Amino acid sequence: DASISARQLHYNDNQVQITLEGEGGTRSVQLTGTGSLFTVGKNVTLKLGNGVTLKGVTSNTSALVTVLAGGKLEVATGSTITGNKSTGGGGAIFASAESAVEISGGTLSNNQAATGGGLRLESNATLLMTGGTIMQNLASAGTGGAGGGIMMRGSATLNGGSITGNISSGANGNGGGIRCYLGNLIIDGVTITGNEAGLMGGGGIFLDGEGGTRATATFISGTIAGNTTTATGIDASSYNVNKRSTAYFINLSSQQLSSATGFLQME
Repeated sequence: DASISARQLHYNDNQVQITLEGEGGTRSVQLTGTGSLFTVGKNVTLKLGNGVTLKGVTSNTSALVTVLAGGKLEVATGSTITGNKSTGGGGAIFASAESAVEISGGTLSNNQAATGGGLRLESNATLLMTGGTIMQNLASAGTGGAGGGIMMRGSATLNGGSITGNISSGANGNGGGIRCYLGNLIIDGVTITGNEAGLMGGGGIFLDGEGGTRATATFISGTIAGNTTTATGIDASSYNVNKRSTAYFINLSSQQLSSATGFLQME
């Protein structure tokens, strides 16, 4: 186990991958001070492997891992990012424009931020989730947080894993599981359950565009159920669609969308 201050990972020439793994058991890396424990720069891939836990602090201004343009973060089975409370965007992970995040396993849990309690994805950044769990994260700021599990402006493809037990709190809290703002979201195999949002709704998912720019979501397969919101009049069969967002539903059965109070809210 180790306790270290913020670290910058940069490489100016060829691509390089840095892999952290526990040997003989779980190993933790604890942030001391503030800032991002790891900032992943251009040409660098940081892979969190089996038995590695990154631990944050309860008073921070940054995500525990920040990925810059041209950088990539891979979260694999047996890894954990936990315990970081940030006043900024992204409790566990902040993915800058032109960066990439892949989650094939592991857990993002018990993190907090103003937006994106688990993860914040900026414009032109990409997220591919094929496994793992984003759970029990909190978005909280002023009158309301956005995206208890994920706050996204880029492109996300969710082919597996689960997003569960996340909260976007406050009177205007929205997107307990996911808030997709001007982004492109594909749901194809992920489970989104037990998330909670405030009065703006979208216990599971909140889609939001701006002006003539749409947020787009394509629902192919998966389970979206048991999410809640404190808003009234919003349920699985009652949501608002206007020019700022577009949703496509492909192959999702009524059972997969059942018991989903506030599962989807569009503005």
